[in-house]
Amino acid sequence: MSRFRSHGTVKLDVIDRILVVEGVGPWNVEALMSASTIATPIIKQLSGRVWGALVVLFGEPIYVPEAANYLSKAIRAEKIMGRAATAVIIMESKSPEFAKTHLNQIYHNAGETVRFFEDRVEANWWLIQQISQHDLLNA
Repeated sequence: MSRFRSHGTVKLDVIDRILVVEGVGPWNVEALMSASTIATPIIKQLSGRVWGALVVLFGEPIYVPEAANYLSKAIRAEKIMGRAATAVIIMESKSPEFAKTHLNQIYHNAGETVRFFEDRVEANWWLIQQISQHDLLNA
């Protein structure tokens, strides 16, 4: 049972081999656990081939320490299931540079290749390149 009320929202979609995550922060671990329940069957569909994540975050994309650790562990597990890279877009944030530093640490702790973008077109293009490179390496 959760100690706190969940805060932060996440919406998930899949476009080809890209998991699209749209979220409004900040997040606590309860929000991530709730999102994990929804994400698990979607990620299982992507599993078995290389895929990437496009993460679009609105507001203040900050994770409390327990949530940051939870997210790093989840990403490490997803990497075993074919996750190759993450493209992040931060929107409507009052402190985007702090958010990038914070998120970079989380992804670094997970061993994830991550890059920050201003728009979806560039982010999608980069993810497709990352997926293609992993396909070539695994061929």
